[in-house]
Amino acid sequence: MGLDSWILENGNLRKDVKNPYSSGCILIVGILFFVVFGTIASLFFGVLLLTGEDKVLPGFALFFTATISFLFFFTIRNYRKVSHLIKTIEFLSETSILSIRETGQPDTEFSLSEFISYMILQRTERSSSSNSGSTVSSGNWRYWDLYLLHQDGSCILIETFQDKESLKKGLDFFKTKFPFPIFDRSGSGLTNPTSSPISQKQDPKKGETSSFIKTNFVDGGTRIDILEPKSFGKKFILSIVPILFFGGWFTILHSFLEDPENLIFLIFFVPFSLLFLGILTVLTIFVLFKKTEILANSSGLKLRYSTRIPILSSLLYKERSIPIETIRNLRTLRIEKDSYVLCVSLKSNNDQKTGSILDFLYNVQAVNLSDKKLPGDSELLGLLILGSWVLNSPGYSDLVYAENEIQSVLGLEEVTLTFSDLISS
Repeated sequence: MGLDSWILENGNLRKDVKNPYSSGCILIVGILFFVVFGTIASLFFGVLLLTGEDKVLPGFALFFTATISFLFFFTIRNYRKVSHLIKTIEFLSETSILSIRETGQPDTEFSLSEFISYMILQRTERSSSSNSGSTVSSGNWRYWDLYLLHQDGSCILIETFQDKESLKKGLDFFKTKFPFPIFDRSGSGLTNPTSSPISQKQDPKKGETSSFIKTNFVDGGTRIDILEPKSFGKKFILSIVPILFFGGWFTILHSFLEDPENLIFLIFFVPFSLLFLGILTVLTIFVLFKKTEILANSSGLKLRYSTRIPILSSLLYKERSIPIETIRNLRTLRIEKDSYVLCVSLKSNNDQKTGSILDFLYNVQAVNLSDKKLPGDSELLGLLILGSWVLNSPGYSDLVYAENEIQSVLGLEEVTLTFSDLISS
């Protein structure tokens, strides 16, 4: 984090980001720990399973140990496979172009004249050994994210700072080269309307057709699907995670019924039931296994929510219709954690009735979108969310392509934002 990662070369300003998870001491220590832990635990619970009268508890313990070890090594393997990936953001001064590039992905370009301001957001995270942000409280760290804000409300994270002083230096650095006004939403009092216009010197390159975005004509409209890479490992994980959750609950219940006087199992049963059958079940069904179909036509958007779990897919099916007159903008966000989000913002005068519990649950996001709402937004719905550092998977350019496709099908005239719109509310 900070300005040290930016390279000034031939008048262009560039930042290259490598995969932060593919190497390091934490990775080595983690591998050693799981090798030792997995070996000892497997031997211990394997002996119990072969010799003990009660087969359920040691059987699940052995399954739990093997599953956690597999998930860890599968994750490490995937991160190692993408260790060569590089993400680049570059300001091209001579052409007034902002270029975003990823290894193996088409370039995405914007004219700098399309951006209306810098935007500062503040977030708090749980600490880890690698964090060095400002301390909020014990175990928490505070960061300041600096975004470029597009005229359609899309935002692009350009840098993260660890304290106010480095933030101020960063603003001086960027504003000297690209004098956009500053919209501060962090409470630091750094809003600054001073700016100089940046003219369009060259048309940005048009986005290439995406091999991950497919369109089909169905039900009187166009369905937009994003294709994700499929693998045996991913399917296996999707199957063992629910087994892990409910297997733990069943094991504790079985042990308690076998010996009701043993209060140890009762102590674990209640919180385990609330956590794994409550919170984690909702998380699993409505976040990890969520499936969203996007259907667009000249009348608006129709979002079809379901879950990839076969038994529940029809029971938890939900449709939400969004009339075109209530749509403010389609936006592609490049945010913290190297995540990308395609979302739709709704106008403040949206008269839609209060949604059901399924509407709420299906729109629980794996990333925080609430702070990305802008003045005038009634609601910000995530349509497609992409994680980071996944090999042979859709990327930022694919979401931009999907945004343009949906906008074209809708025939949407988006609201063009100005800096005055931001600070007048």
